[in-house]
Amino acid sequence: MSRVSPDLAVNVAALARSVADDPLAGHVRPRVHTELVADVVATSDFVQYGKKFTFRCDESVGRGGTGAHPSPLRYLLSSIAFCLQVWIAKSAAVADVAIDECHVDVETFMDMRGEHLIGHVPSHPQWFVVEAALTGPPNETAAREVVSAAMERCPVTSLVSLAAPVAVRVTLDGRLVHDTTGSIPDPATTRSTP
Repeated sequence: MSRVSPDLAVNVAALARSVADDPLAGHVRPRVHTELVADVVATSDFVQYGKKFTFRCDESVGRGGTGAHPSPLRYLLSSIAFCLQVWIAKSAAVADVAIDECHVDVETFMDMRGEHLIGHVPSHPQWFVVEAALTGPPNETAAREVVSAAMERCPVTSLVSLAAPVAVRVTLDGRLVHDTTGSIPDPATTRSTP
């Protein structure tokens, strides 16, 4: 049984028509507020869907934190994965492709010398690898097309791809059906020297 409701395709189509008819209806301005609580512990408060949400972030003890909350980078990776998963579901609904299971893993590489201003090393992640594991699509082509459409439509993935390469690996029922990770440099060969 697909985890993607047929109503989702109707919702996507209706929203697309709405913003096509009135482009201003599609303008959104999400906002969060953060506050430093102690050392590197911070909170993010915002209201969405009429409810207040609070996230907390921290760093490991070795990086000056307490390790009580996820690091900001884990929130970034989760944001990529969550947004892509939403668009995989929507893309599957629009294409009338069943999704029984969908797991998304996101990995990145950073050289911490960059954030400590050691040498000529960038402080940002050097690349991202997105792994989408699906069950349910009827064939490899359907699985690849759903993930490709999701990658194109996902606002977060689109944004990070402007800053760093994003490679994708797609599996269907445990079989690898698409892999662009060969374009990602090996960290051992991308390290800059101080």
